[in-house]
Amino acid sequence: MTKTCAVFDLDGTIIGLSSEQVFLTYLLEHGEIPILNLLAWIANFLQVRHLPQAKSNKMHLRGLEETRLRDIARTCFVASLRDNISPRIPELMRFHREEGRTIVLMSGSLELLVKPFHEHFRTDMLIAHELEVVDGKFTGRRIGLHPYAQNKGKLALQLAETHAFDLAGSYAYGNHHTDVHKLALFGHPVAVNPDRRLQQIATERGWEVQWFHQ
Repeated sequence: MTKTCAVFDLDGTIIGLSSEQVFLTYLLEHGEIPILNLLAWIANFLQVRHLPQAKSNKMHLRGLEETRLRDIARTCFVASLRDNISPRIPELMRFHREEGRTIVLMSGSLELLVKPFHEHFRTDMLIAHELEVVDGKFTGRRIGLHPYAQNKGKLALQLAETHAFDLAGSYAYGNHHTDVHKLALFGHPVAVNPDRRLQQIATERGWEVQWFHQ
C-alpha cells in the first residue's frame, strides 16, 4: 500500500507569526536571558550579517537549563502562541488523518518551541531546529541540518526515503519563498498566506494557494 504524508510548516502557516520572536520577547520580559549572552548574540549577528546563519545561532540560550527552558516554552505556547493557531489547521489535519496520511511538522523554529504544537495536535513526526545539550544545559550550538530553505528539501527527501513516503501523493504546506525547495517535491504543494515571491511562484506553477491568516 502506498504511504503518503502531509507536511506542515509552523511560522506563517499553522500560526500567523514567528514563534521564536514571541519566545524571545517572552524570555526578555521575564529576565530569563543573561545580559552577557544577549550581548554575545548581538555581536555575532553584527559580525556575520547573514540573516539565515545568524538566526541559526542561539548563543543567547547558552548555559540555560534545558528542563526550565522547555517548561517556559510550554507556558509561552499556552499564553502567547496557542490562540494564534488557524482554525483551518485542525480541520486539515483531521482530513489528512482520515485519508491515512502521516502528519509531519517541519519547521526551522526551535524544537523546544515546535514540540508543544506536536503534542497539541498529536502529530506523527517532528522535524525542527535542534540544539545541543551538555550536562542538562543548552550550548547554543545546532545539531544536524537547520530546516531552512534548501535544507527543508533535503530533509523532505530523507523523510520520504526513510519512511517510504510517496511524495507525488503527499501534501506540503508553507508560506515563505524559501519553502519552494520543499514544496516543489510534493504532488500537492499548498502556499499558505504566501509572501510576494512565493505567490508569484505558486501562480506560475499552478500551485494551490490558501489564506489561513487574514
